[in-house]
Formats: sequence, C-alpha cells, structure tokens
Amino acid sequence: MFRDKIQAKYDSLSPRFRTLADFILENTLDVGFLTATELARRVNVDPATVVRFSQELGYSGYRELSREIKQYINQQLALRYQKGVVEAEGLTKKVAMMMDELSDRVLEMKADAEQVAEVARKLHAAQRIFVTSVPEGQGIAELWSTHLNLLGLDAYAVRSDPSQAALLLHKITPEDILVVISIGLGPETDLGHLLIAVQEHGALTVSITTSPTLLPARQADLNLVAPSKTTADYPSFDTLMALLSLLWQAIIALDQEKASRSVEATIETLNNLVGERDKLPPYDIAALRRLWGQA
Repeated sequence: MFRDKIQAKYDSLSPRFRTLADFILENTLDVGFLTATELARRVNVDPATVVRFSQELGYSGYRELSREIKQYINQQLALRYQKGVVEAEGLTKKVAMMMDELSDRVLEMKADAEQVAEVARKLHAAQRIFVTSVPEGQGIAELWSTHLNLLGLDAYAVRSDPSQAALLLHKITPEDILVVISIGLGPETDLGHLLIAVQEHGALTVSITTSPTLLPARQADLNLVAPSKTTADYPSFDTLMALLSLLWQAIIALDQEKASRSVEATIETLNNLVGERDKLPPYDIAALRRLWGQA
C-alpha cells in the first residue's frame, strides 16, 4: 500500500520528495481528487517531480499511485457515517465541527487493528516496560505507565534527557521494551538517539506517534499512528490518548483474570492506606510519608 511504501522509502527521499510524501500522508483525501499538475501546484513542485516521486515508490507513474489512493479513500469512506447538518451558530457550531473531526480521526485508526494487537502481545510478554516522551508529552507517558502498573505490568515512566537515558541504558535487557510517545511538537532528536541506543542493547522499541514520518516512528521497531491533523493546524492529542486507551484494553483482553486480580489488589491496598492514614495525628507528617513509602 502507498502509505507503507512511502514510510519505507522516507529516509532516502530527496527534500522535494519528502515534501510530497508529507502532503500525501497528511492530506490523503484531498490528494485522491488531484491530478499530477494540481498536486504539483499544491506542493510547489513541477509535475515531472510528481511523476518521478511515484516511480521512486515503484509505480509506473502518478496515475497508478492515484488509483491506489482512491481505493484507500473508498475503504475509509465505507467506515464513515453520514453527518447531519448542524443548525447552530457561534461556538456551538465550532464545537460540533470539532466533534465531527474527532470522529473522523478515531475512525481512521481502525486500519491499525492488527498492529495494535501485535504491540499489546509484546507489552504483555515483556519483562519490563519503559515509557518516555519529550517534556511536552511526559505527563501522558507517566499516566499510561501508571495504567500499565494497574494491570500488574512492570512499567516505568522515564524522561528522555541524557542523564535519565544513561540510567535506562545501564539496566535495560533484551526482555524489556521501550515505548516512545511522540506528539510531534519538536524535532525529538533525543528520542531518536535513545531508540537507537536501546535497539543496540537488543531490546524492542515501540513508538506511538501522531505521524508516520516523525523521527521516533522511523526509528522504532514497531509504530502505531494516531491521526492528529486538525483545521487549526495544531496537532491533536485526543486520538493519541484514545489509541493508548485502546492498547490498554487490548492488554486486558489478553488476560482478563490477571488484570482483574491486579486492580482488586490495588484497590485493597489503597483502602488500607486510607484507613491507616486516618489513624495518624495530623501533625505526624513524617510518619505519613513513611507509610506511603511502604505501599
């Protein structure tokens, strides 16, 4: 499929070809209705470049590439439902439009079902799971690692800065997995370097990104993509969170009994801690900290 071919060739593409690749991946629906000349005009290249780009991917020309893009669009449209006309004004109308956009982005994730299942199986079997992101996404990494711990998995949120990366590499083994969450707000070179270093230690790497052309997506062994394009041109993290939730549910489905036991044990521990805390005098802060440190 054209998306897989673009991703496989992306690193070796020229700057102009990369511009075309980015536009096609991020505006697939529009591209399906463009001729080679119209696409060239949109990307500010000459039509011959569009033809050469198609041939670089292994097609006879743009006509063959365009035919495959149209087939992909037809498959995607079959998953969608007809939206009604929103009879509203102002902010209410804008919110309704954003809800439709969110629905579209979520529907686009259906094509990744097998990839999600594969990543879920790998995570479920891992000895330890390390989750990282750039500072803008570190909160998401911490939240998701907490949810993995809730299922009884040995998961840790780590920062991607050099000092934390060095500590991670010091103890990582081939039985571990590194998960990189990439929102796409920066170059993320630290994440790329970390992925390469972890792979050299024999551990599996997984990226969960908002675009297949981001550096972590191109460096990781396995990649899941959550569509993030919005009319405001700011990458959205809503579908990224939805994809993480879907992956979490897939892990639960692999061993429902274990997940239930782990959640019940966590709740029991929490209840015990709350009960013990109520017995402490309000001024005994040191004892309270010791108590929570034993949890």
